[in-house]
Amino acid sequence: MRDSIFLAAKLAAALYLLLTPLNASAQEPASPQDGTAPGKVLFVYDSSNSMWGELSDQSRKYEAGRSALASILGSGLADREIGFRAYGHRRAADCRDTELMVPFGQTDETKAQINTSVAGMTPKGKTPITYSLQEGLKDFEGAPGEILLISDGIETCDSDPCDLMREWRTADIKIRVHVVGVGLNELEREAMSCIAEESGGEYFDADSASEFETALSEASEAMENPADPKPIDAEKGYGIIITAKDSTGREYHGSGKLFFGGAEIGLVRTKGRGRNVVEKPGDYEVEVGPLLRDGSVYEPVRQTVTVAEPGDTRVEVLVEAPARVSATFTENGETHPGSFVTAFQEDKKSFGFRAFDEALARPGTYEFHAKPNDDNSLKVNATLITGETTVVAFELIQTIKNYIVYRLPNGDIIKRHGELWRDGENVYTVYSGNGVLAQPGVYELHSPDQNVPLTPTQIELKTDGETIEVPLDAGWVKIIFPPDDYNYVGNPDRAFLGSIERGNSSYARPDVLIPVAPGTYKVEGPTSRGFFETPEVTVASEQTVDVIMTPKPVGELVVTYAPSSNYLKAPDRASAYALDGQRIIGGILRPGDVRKFLPGRYRIDGWQYAGDVESQEITIDAGQRTEVVLKLRGE
Repeated sequence: MRDSIFLAAKLAAALYLLLTPLNASAQEPASPQDGTAPGKVLFVYDSSNSMWGELSDQSRKYEAGRSALASILGSGLADREIGFRAYGHRRAADCRDTELMVPFGQTDETKAQINTSVAGMTPKGKTPITYSLQEGLKDFEGAPGEILLISDGIETCDSDPCDLMREWRTADIKIRVHVVGVGLNELEREAMSCIAEESGGEYFDADSASEFETALSEASEAMENPADPKPIDAEKGYGIIITAKDSTGREYHGSGKLFFGGAEIGLVRTKGRGRNVVEKPGDYEVEVGPLLRDGSVYEPVRQTVTVAEPGDTRVEVLVEAPARVSATFTENGETHPGSFVTAFQEDKKSFGFRAFDEALARPGTYEFHAKPNDDNSLKVNATLITGETTVVAFELIQTIKNYIVYRLPNGDIIKRHGELWRDGENVYTVYSGNGVLAQPGVYELHSPDQNVPLTPTQIELKTDGETIEVPLDAGWVKIIFPPDDYNYVGNPDRAFLGSIERGNSSYARPDVLIPVAPGTYKVEGPTSRGFFETPEVTVASEQTVDVIMTPKPVGELVVTYAPSSNYLKAPDRASAYALDGQRIIGGILRPGDVRKFLPGRYRIDGWQYAGDVESQEITIDAGQRTEVVLKLRGE
């Protein structure tokens, strides 16, 4: 990625005149601070090609973004009008590819449209942040509010969003921009933070799916307390804006040091990464160079800058061009999304970059590593040359996507996980919904399902996108809980089905046909819903067997306390203990509640903190209600 000359500096007066009508109309709606109407919120969402990349937890950025957006739309911003704009989602190399996909509306009206828009987007293009913000300003039609920019990279379209933010504040545009940086390195984080800082907004980091949701939640909280971005008075304060260019006119993000009177007084950064503030006029020296992907500064150049008047003093520094490197990935002659690329020298990691990014580096010979999938652990050697761009080409071993489904004897198709084995080793996992990405060839399919395990079966993967059907030998079990108005303790909404031969058991729903491999099975009722025997049944191939789960008869118990003014604490509980080894469902007895127990003898104890409550032994009979009145000893 690179950031070149931003022409708006020459057009500042024209832009100010353009924005002045917007500023005037912004005074008519209620301001974000007057408590009468919160400002609008516009999401500006990155769908550039790099959103295919992975976060630190190996989740895909675009998937994490989709989930995080759904979360914040479901829980926050309920009283705000929200809109949704995306960029980089339609064309591969278009610096004007930005679109208002969902116009402003109440959250309840727009959140479904936004979720649908995000789900339907495919990351494709460049990162036109500045142009998207310019178009986003028009979306507000003069109203105040907030922009939440979600991006995994810096501007790639020869513009400077930081300069744009300064122009907005100079023109008193009452819109802050908050930024969620997705998986950024230090260089990118600093550049994106500048957008938030210059606009009066806040910056949030997200390097995993969970951090993505947290960042959006924190951004939502920041927008709940809108602050009026204060206009910049260009006539006050002293600042230095540094542009670093090479002899071809190419502009670089740079970093370096600031000197005054021969002494180092601080760090500086170049245009696009913020304004360098100085305390007073005078002769300063800046020492800057292109900031490389490894975090170092390349061949810094020292130059004198005279700050004479308040405002911004602009200086252009001629720097030496470093080497540049990018990567391409192809598979069978077709472009592949690729993966993160890491550069090594002498077996030590030097720097890394994302597929299709352009990284700045020191000249020299490197070994570049990439692993787009488990079948492709790729290495390419390349020599980087000062001032030149080297493209590292990775060619992937062919893999194809296949889906495996299972056909029951009645023709029903089911999906489930599986494994592909070769030479006694598990090579791939087959996911029920997503299929498997694997090299073509012959494999042994394993699918160790609890109820219908598959005998290892040979299959061949030949054609990309093919769905392979595998027959299963099975019968069916149907678990039935007959009507009973008395003897169930709770709603019998589940059971557990286990194979006698294979052991273990699995959750089973009642009143549905459950496919099982031929064999003998036991069925256990839900222990919190009643007292059940454990029936065993034998199921043959293509046979359906009904299993009736009848609850054992129970009796009822109601415990109360006798009135007394001598309780140490008001008794609100009691305990029951089985004297004949019966199982008890539930814990604490609450006075007045009706509880169901198996027939037999029990001891009922009062609450110890109520005082010396006398225990009672009782017998519960099936179909009968037993009432126990507890009281203090001696009363």
